Amino acid sequence: MTRPAAPPAPAEVSALIAWMRRLSDAGARQADPAELAAFQNAKNDLLARIERSHAPGDQPGDPVD
Repeated sequence: MTRPAAPPAPAEVSALIAWMRRLSDAGARQADPAELAAFQNAKNDLLARIERSHAPGDQPGDPVD
């Protein structure tokens, strides 16, 4: 049985949130389309890594053994 991958570090999540905030402060019309695309890719990658870090049967709210 393989163990799930380690989840992203809290600093990675914080960095993505800070990036999102900078883009939000700039406004969608002012943000560089390439940077928006890069952010979307980074966000999708981070979310996929979080999902992969959970064992197949793990569900939020499941009791801890």
